[in-house]
Amino acid sequence: MIEQPSRTLVCSIVFLDIVEYSTKPVAEQLLLKQAFNKLLSSALENVAPRDRVVLDTGDGAGVTFLGDPEDALFVAMSLRAAARAEATGAIAIRIGINLGPVRLVKDINAQMNIIGDGINVAQRVMTFAQSGQLLVSRSFYEVVSCLSLDYASLFSYVGARTDKHVREHEVYSVGIGTASSTARAQRSVPAPVRRNCAGA
Repeated sequence: MIEQPSRTLVCSIVFLDIVEYSTKPVAEQLLLKQAFNKLLSSALENVAPRDRVVLDTGDGAGVTFLGDPEDALFVAMSLRAAARAEATGAIAIRIGINLGPVRLVKDINAQMNIIGDGINVAQRVMTFAQSGQLLVSRSFYEVVSCLSLDYASLFSYVGARTDKHVREHEVYSVGIGTASSTARAQRSVPAPVRRNCAGA
């Protein structure tokens, strides 16, 4: 899909950063970013390159998933778990996910880039997260929670948050623990029962 720039799509976007990265000495920033990039690459192994666009943001990354929204959820959960278990010491990250419109464009270096409200909101949702927390927007929650009865139990409503542009966002947190394995197992076995989200 990414071979066709200047298209507007509705995608899932994972935005994440290393907490307090800018306050660290340059040498420590380098080590943190190398460890972060390694974790992100590992988390993305099962998502085909053509189904994602990864943007380096300096202190983190923005990943746009052009296909299944479940990919965004599993990558984010996997990355959060891996960061907590990092052998060299936990990497403090915060993560936000949104489902919204983006546009595929070529940047000044002729590389694929993503712009649009979808990625902007993903970044805003991330800023509401605390260290180690994974938050999702209402739009992402409404789509993914409808895919299976099991998925609905992954999310907890946090409340409405207002960003620096005085725009309000309703956010949900994604639980830690058995929720990850439940979601992963559900992915491989189509759910016989799906939620009726009409009118939700």
